[in-house]
Amino acid sequence: MAINRIAAIDYAKEFWNRVTDDNKIAISSGEIHLDDKRKLMHAPASDGWQGYFVYSRVGGERAVFLRTVGGKIEMMEPPIASQSDIDDCTHYVCRCLMKEGIPLRTTSRANELAEQMIKSRVTKVLALKASQADGQRVIDTGAFKPGDLISYWLDQKGRYSHSAMFVGKESTNDPGGITCHSVCRYRGLTKAWSGIDEDAWFLHDGYRYTLIHFSEDDAIISPSTRKWLPGWWQVGSDYYFVRDNGHAFSTHTAPKNAREILMAGNWVGYYFDDGGRDITFVWRKPAGQTQVEHWTAPLGNMEVSARVNGVPVNVRRYFR
Repeated sequence: MAINRIAAIDYAKEFWNRVTDDNKIAISSGEIHLDDKRKLMHAPASDGWQGYFVYSRVGGERAVFLRTVGGKIEMMEPPIASQSDIDDCTHYVCRCLMKEGIPLRTTSRANELAEQMIKSRVTKVLALKASQADGQRVIDTGAFKPGDLISYWLDQKGRYSHSAMFVGKESTNDPGGITCHSVCRYRGLTKAWSGIDEDAWFLHDGYRYTLIHFSEDDAIISPSTRKWLPGWWQVGSDYYFVRDNGHAFSTHTAPKNAREILMAGNWVGYYFDDGGRDITFVWRKPAGQTQVEHWTAPLGNMEVSARVNGVPVNVRRYFR
């Protein structure tokens, strides 16, 4: 099934504050089946009862049955589940990604989903356990798209502890937002529903971020780019081996000849072709660091021009 980002976003807008369409809620001890709760609590769908997540500063987020009668919202007590039990973030994100057409094993564990997607053949990991600043650098390139996955690493736990789906930017100055459950968020909708302000992609301090991009719908590398870009380049004291398929590697060791092939390096990079003369590199460096480069193809006798994290640099083809 082809990737469909619009389907994932549409699904998220429908279910970001509701029990998902499989009628399940992931909790710390397993899962709740909504149909079982309907019978137990006498809340049939035929009477208008639907499963929602509501938030209050006193009780936190709870799963409840809601319905509208005569223009007024009625909420059933007791709740289906309390905040201390709900652990639905990864389950919800899995549902969104499945609608997008991403092949995956469904899970309610954030660490399991992250490791699965990092190893997947359909992804490019653009940042790995990065800081907010390094993650923002990647997001601002536009290569990380609505429908991509953010996994949240906690050092004190030594694992990924939260999952969210990126939903893009509302404006140029917007850092970009996410949708998730537990607590439920959708960028631009959250505050009106729950009063919570935290729906920017980084959420809050304490996390490191892994940005997992689904690459099936990336623009193909154009024939004109394939003519000039693949091969060995020197940028400062580093040597880049650029493949013809959007991948690149960096090493501190100069190649011996133009036929030498680099299959791994100190850095892992991906480049994105805008269909014109401009190329964007996103490099994943050690210790969670990222580097973004913008290259402009040579024209006539002009050399390639390049900027690294916004700063002009000299690049040269290592073998003519």
